[in-house]
Order: sequence, then C-alpha cells, then structure tokens
Amino acid sequence: MVRKDFYLLGILWLLVLCIFLPLFNSTYIFTDEATELWQYHTIPNLQLFTDDGRLLAEQMHSWLFKNIDTISEVTRLRVISLLGWLLCLPVWYSVIKRLVANVPAYEYLPFFTCVYLVTSLPFIVSVQWASCMQFFIADTIALLSGAIALKGIQENKPGKRILAGLVSAVLAVASLFFYQSAYACFLIPFLIHFLNPFTTRKDRVLVLGMAFHLVIYGVYFLLYKLTFSIFDNIHEPNRNTFYLHPQKLMFFLTRPLERSFRFTLLTNEDSPISKVYYPLMLLALVVLAFIRFGIQKWQLAVKYLAVVGSFWVISYLPPLLIKEGFASNRTLMALNLCVFIVCLDMALFFIKNKKVLQIAGVAMICFFALCARYNFQQVFLRPIEDETAAIKTYFKQHFNSSIQTIHFIRPSEDLVAEKYKVNRSMDELGVSSTFRDWVPEPLSKQLIYEITGNRQQAEGVAVKQWAGKEAYINSHEVLNSSILLVDVPAILNSVK
Repeated sequence: MVRKDFYLLGILWLLVLCIFLPLFNSTYIFTDEATELWQYHTIPNLQLFTDDGRLLAEQMHSWLFKNIDTISEVTRLRVISLLGWLLCLPVWYSVIKRLVANVPAYEYLPFFTCVYLVTSLPFIVSVQWASCMQFFIADTIALLSGAIALKGIQENKPGKRILAGLVSAVLAVASLFFYQSAYACFLIPFLIHFLNPFTTRKDRVLVLGMAFHLVIYGVYFLLYKLTFSIFDNIHEPNRNTFYLHPQKLMFFLTRPLERSFRFTLLTNEDSPISKVYYPLMLLALVVLAFIRFGIQKWQLAVKYLAVVGSFWVISYLPPLLIKEGFASNRTLMALNLCVFIVCLDMALFFIKNKKVLQIAGVAMICFFALCARYNFQQVFLRPIEDETAAIKTYFKQHFNSSIQTIHFIRPSEDLVAEKYKVNRSMDELGVSSTFRDWVPEPLSKQLIYEITGNRQQAEGVAVKQWAGKEAYINSHEVLNSSILLVDVPAILNSVK
C-alpha cells in the first residue's frame, strides 16, 4: 500500500470512531447478553452456541463472559469487537485493493466498499451486541479464505495450489464454526474477479470457486454432526433442521434481498416505499445490464445477471437450507456487500465524469455515515440505555431480602419504536431488550446479584413472566410482600 491508502484507512477509522464513540461510556444489557452474563457463571459446562454449530464462538464467549461480572463490564466485550474491526479494516482494504489493482476505474472501490462495510446494519449489530462480537473474526477470515482460494486457483504450480486450498479450507471451516452466515464473505473476492473487466478465465475460476465453497459446507456439516457425539449436554435444535422448499426462494427475494437494497437506510419492516423502491432497483439493474452489453450481446447480459443472482443466493445459502426463516441483519453481511459491490460496479461503468464521481462519492459517504450514526445512537443506544437504567433503578428501589418471587411483565415488540418514534428492524434495532421470553429470568437474577452481591440468593429468587399487562391481569395472580411486580411497560413509559 502507498501513502494514499493509509490516509484512506485513517478516514475509515475516524468514521468508525465518529459513529461508535458513545459506546465507550455506555452501560446497557441487550437480550442474549443477559443470558450469557448470568448463565456462564451459574451453569457448569454450559454450551449456548455449540448446538447451533458455533463451537469456536462458544469458546470465545464463555471465556470472555466468565471474566466479567457486571452489566457495566459487558461494554468491554463490545469494545473488543470494535477494536477488532479496526484491526481488520486494513485486511479488507488490502484484499479488495489487490483484486482491482489493474483497473483504473476501480481506484476507490476498496475504500467505498469499506465505507459501506463499517456503516452497514450488520456491522452495527456486531459492535452494539456482545452476543455477536465474533463477527469481526468470522467475516474477515472468510474473506481471507476466499482470497487465498482464488489465488490458489490461479496458481500454475500444483504444490502452491494444494497449500492454498488447505489454508483456505482451514480458515473457511473456522469461519463457519464462529458464525455460519459469515462464511459467505468467502464469495466476495470471486464476485470482484467476475466483475473485473481485465481478469481472464472467469468461467473456470467461477466454477472452481463455487465448487470449493460448497464442498467446504459439506465438510463443515459432517464436523457439526460430530460435535453431538463429543458433547453429551447438547442436542440439535429444531430450527436447524434441513428444510429444502421452493418457498425459501420466495422468502429470499421478498425479505433478505429486499433489505439489502435499502443499504444503510433503516425503514419500517413493511415500508410501502421500500416495496416500490426495491423492484424499481432490480428493474433498473436489469435494464442497465442490457444497455451495458448491448442488444447484439444480450447473451452476455443474461449471463451477467444469472451469475450476479447466483452470488446473491449463495451468499445467503445457510438460512435458505434450514427450517428457520428469520432475515436478521446479522445474517446479511455477505449479501449486503455483494449487492453493494454490484451496484457500485454498475455506477462506475456508467459514470465517467470525474467531477460527478467525486460529488457522488462524498454524498454517499455523508449519507451512509449519517444513517449509521443515527441507527446506532438514536435507534439502538438511546432506548436501550434508558431501559437498562430504568429497570436497574427500579430493582434498587424496590428489591429487599424478603422478596422471593419476581412477577415480570414484558413489553410489546413495538413499544420502543412507538415511544422513541424510530423504525424497528428485526430483533436488533428499535426493540426492547426485555420483550423476548428468555430475558426476564437471567436479567432479574443478575440485577439482584449486583444489588446484594450474593449470587446464591439471586439464584433462589423465582421469576414468573407474562407477555403484557392484560395477560398478567387474566392470570389472577395475588401480590404480597414476598413478590416484586416488575411492570416493564409502565417503567419504560415513565422514562422521559
């Protein structure tokens, strides 16, 4: 890399810090973090992620959570994720730069791809949520795996080709055992190779790369099955059951792919604007592809669209092969990047005026940065800090040694979005931490422990929960001096 590249990396680091600076002084607990913080200290040999095929993530999370003790200390783990990404950014930049070094028009493609990376919703989720802190490792080693595999395919010497294949395979399997969807970042070097107008043997590289990618899935699947015979205390979850159905493709087209075309803009899940904007974007891409290759070479346009579409589908392959259908942002990193790179490549092909490109580039950076800053600081951080502080204060004011049972009323999924006038995105942004049914018990016990300093006493308190005030009233429970009612909707609504 030359001096200019280090300047651009400096801009990327400053951009990340500008977005996430409040993280360093934040105190909050978000959904699964409460489970990890409490249960890793109280349940021997706990395996929270191994049954989902994330053995390496399990080792990372269990060690780190066992080395902290309070809600305020969870911030350290989020900072690890943030600093990890800062260290990984030069890797992403260098890999992409090497892939496009022979294309003058792609001079700033590595920089703008990294700008999108650090402002995307999956990136934000991986930093704000300690339960996803492994992403900086999983995504980066998957990208390196793809780059090494691509280099190996292009090698003429069999020895170097085999060595590259082995190294790539080890990194790929490791990425899968951190987080399955992250492994799709392997495809990014191959997509860039396909789009690069100066590369050769595209078909051969594409076929071999895709084949290697799918073979690694097979190897991982066998190793994943093996873990159930190694660990006696885990069972394969129903949501990971193999499920091949045509409806999955329709799900992909209407949910994950549609969300990828929103880029950094966080709109309502069922936004009517997005429903119009998305098909128009797809139509524009098809039309531009035929204009790009010309009517006489329409077969090339069809091939281009078919290959690009295949990359998009395969970059979201793991969730398409299992029973669960939940298009969370944390599963979309590779798909989002693949969609962005295709759109950026198309824009660079048609916009030749340097002045226009400069204005468009600055505008894009400003738009992505402002969206990311708003998404993290206003949609996520402000509500969750308010919620954590309010519930923590309530426990401090009302819990005493005579309390034996907690009656916990959970808020609705939409309460935060309605109260703070923000858009909700899946279970990651614009939602309450306590709306999920697995949160009240570990959160309550953790808060009691932090008040009393006695983990055994906290463990002995029973926690009963209801999904809303109406459900609680209908249960006809009777309160007494040994019961603490924690009405989270009322607590949150009291926050100004």
